[in-house]
Amino acid sequence: MTEKAELVRRSDCELARNRDLSANLADFEAKNRATDDNLTVTRRDQDDLRFANSSMQGANVDCRAEVDALQHHCNVLSGQNVELNSELTRFVDTDEQIRQTLNRRDRVETLRNRTEQEMRVSY
Repeated sequence: MTEKAELVRRSDCELARNRDLSANLADFEAKNRATDDNLTVTRRDQDDLRFANSSMQGANVDCRAEVDALQHHCNVLSGQNVELNSELTRFVDTDEQIRQTLNRRDRVETLRNRTEQEMRVSY
């Protein structure tokens, strides 16, 4: 009887231990599924980020090319501006020379004053 009671007690202990281990196993399996789900979501997010990153890199390359083209255009416009300014300066200088040459009133006044001074000197 004692042996039977001992076997029943051992059996009860084994059953309790089995229940505890089964509960632990179920907990570990649930944690494992949750971790797998998180891993799947993280991988999907990582793939989305890679795609977005490659798209942004392509857009960045396009923007850099556009900036370079605009910089080149600015340099061309600056060169044209320098050329136009020098041409305008030459035009203004030429215009001033022509204006002075065609200014008859000053020339007549100058000639009249010179003639009067020569006439005074000769008297």
